[in-house]
Amino acid sequence: MQNDFLYADTIEENIRFGRNLTHDEIVEAAKIAQADSFISAKKEGYESVLAVKGANLSGGQKQRVLISRAVAAKPDILILDDSSSALDYKTDANLRKALAENIHNSTVITVAQRVSSVKSCDRILVLDDGAIIGYGTHDELMENCSEYREISESQMGGGFVE
Repeated sequence: MQNDFLYADTIEENIRFGRNLTHDEIVEAAKIAQADSFISAKKEGYESVLAVKGANLSGGQKQRVLISRAVAAKPDILILDDSSSALDYKTDANLRKALAENIHNSTVITVAQRVSSVKSCDRILVLDDGAIIGYGTHDELMENCSEYREISESQMGGGFVE
């Protein structure tokens, strides 16, 4: 959902989202989404109650709870539309690594403005004003797409920075 939401209930129920999921499945999804550490640090842990719209969480924490909800569904297709915009670069990198290591039976489509969020994707589609201007791996785009190369260098200080 483009305008996903959190409701006034426990973190666990916000991740469960009415589905028949065990506590262990919820914790596993939260670990993949990089949410388990901040959830577990709360006094009530997964039983902590969220305010309406998750007003008692930071933007990055909200994103990670919502990603937990999506991952817990074990979808065939997982679309992450600017899902890490409120995450710091380290958390974003850890999230991408965890998704790559744990989400094997899903096609993951990542929409992002950060090159670091897409550079490890199998294929990257570069759009400019709705037109396709590049398609390939990070390395291929660095060689063949000047716009992608310029964005990469401006964001990461060079094309091949990890």
